[in-house]
Amino acid sequence: MSVTYSPMLLSSNFPGGEPLVRIYEQPKQRGTRFRYKCEGPSAGSVPGERSSENNRSFPSVQISNFYGRGKVRVSLVTKNEPYRPHPHELVGKDCKDGYYEAEFGPERSIIIFQNLGIQCVKRREVKDAIMQRLTRCINPFNVPHEQLLQTDDYDPNVVRLCFQVFLQEETGHYTRALTPIVSNPIYDNRAPTTAELRICRVNRNSGSVRGGDEIFLLCDKVQKDDIEVRFFTQGGAWEAKGCFSQADVHRQVAVVFKTPPYADASVAGPVTVGMQLRRPSDQQVSEPVEFRYLPDNTDPHGCQEKKRRLEDIMKSFSTFNGASFVNRPSLASWTNQTFKQEPKTMNMKATPTITQKAPPTPHSSSSSMYRGCPPTPAMTSQASAQATVSINHVVPHPFPAEPARMGPVGRQRQRPRRRAAAAPPGVRRLAGEQPAPAHGERPAVPGPGPGPARPGGQAQPQHQRQQPPPQEGPGGGPRVRHPGLLAQLRPHQRRPPPPPRRTRSTGARPG
Repeated sequence: MSVTYSPMLLSSNFPGGEPLVRIYEQPKQRGTRFRYKCEGPSAGSVPGERSSENNRSFPSVQISNFYGRGKVRVSLVTKNEPYRPHPHELVGKDCKDGYYEAEFGPERSIIIFQNLGIQCVKRREVKDAIMQRLTRCINPFNVPHEQLLQTDDYDPNVVRLCFQVFLQEETGHYTRALTPIVSNPIYDNRAPTTAELRICRVNRNSGSVRGGDEIFLLCDKVQKDDIEVRFFTQGGAWEAKGCFSQADVHRQVAVVFKTPPYADASVAGPVTVGMQLRRPSDQQVSEPVEFRYLPDNTDPHGCQEKKRRLEDIMKSFSTFNGASFVNRPSLASWTNQTFKQEPKTMNMKATPTITQKAPPTPHSSSSSMYRGCPPTPAMTSQASAQATVSINHVVPHPFPAEPARMGPVGRQRQRPRRRAAAAPPGVRRLAGEQPAPAHGERPAVPGPGPGPARPGGQAQPQHQRQQPPPQEGPGGGPRVRHPGLLAQLRPHQRRPPPPPRRTRSTGARPG
């Protein structure tokens, strides 16, 4: 912290020496935002350089060798000499017409300014603000008026605080003035050219010693042509800059760059360095963050590390299957082993044997299916008794049964044969006349056997042969299919009943 002492303009004998004024705490140079009039009278407070989030402090001055009453005035001046009144204004308690003024007593040796805010003016209002300062005689360093009216020389993004102390005389007037002193520059935090540099966040904080790792850095507003990323070690032994172009600065709040290679690429362990933003125009830097350079990885898949961990785990077992792991005999390689081939009969299921009964002979009473057929050599060979045969020598049945049809409900059944319906009661059928076939059914064909003989030794024609009477049901009527079977038929299998037939005797339909 720089300290400026100001001698008195009027020489007097004071106890302890001449009165002195010095800055006890400088204002914080960055972090204060200049506000416009439209934002209201409250423009915030200028913090002190020792201010923190937990302990806030403010600019202050100390007056030495003086124990009396006085008056202090604070105004804004330009950054460069000669210090001219700045068009920006101070706002807050005890502020009027753009400057601060208050009295102090003998008990106050340190004066703290807690409510000082900076309010900026527009470009077109600069001349009016300067004329107002001249009207109020706010010109601490007596700069000529012609020089004050050169409005193009004012920098709107930086100001200084000017402190003036006036001592009270015996007459009660504040005529004795000490030499004015100025503070360090205060920069507008809203302007990218003067704002405080701050790293908000990075996507990674480590990389290879060979460099080339891409990093995304978020920050406050920066100028794309006035910013760089600096890598350095403690003590300044090594320094390098990140590689990026102006196109890699996104909307003044993000920088995408690649890390530079470390000075020693053969390091055995991680190396921690600092990474910070730096503005080349004023050499302003941000608070550094840590970045770790990792040694070059010769085993990218971690095979050596996995092998080492496996060895450590196996060594941690004191015994394995009752024997020491160290003294356990090693297993021979299976590639050098000779395996003995076992007989093919091993691991094979035994062929099941089936005892087959001899088929009935043609002359036996139970062989009704062979009646009327002469015995064949195959039958004779099958009729011989066989003790035990393999399943591969079993001969299927010579007459396989007809496969059963599947009904609509999934069980096996045979379709019942449709019988001819008997004649209605009261209707006489001619001799030899066959009953009418059901709808969709073929007419009955008489068998090849001879019919009854006619008188005279001639055979009766087939169409005049006597047919057996139809079977009657239990109720005396014609025997019909069971109604349950009709219900099981599919709709397309059901047939409507045949229409009634005309009789030959009357020619009329039965009533």
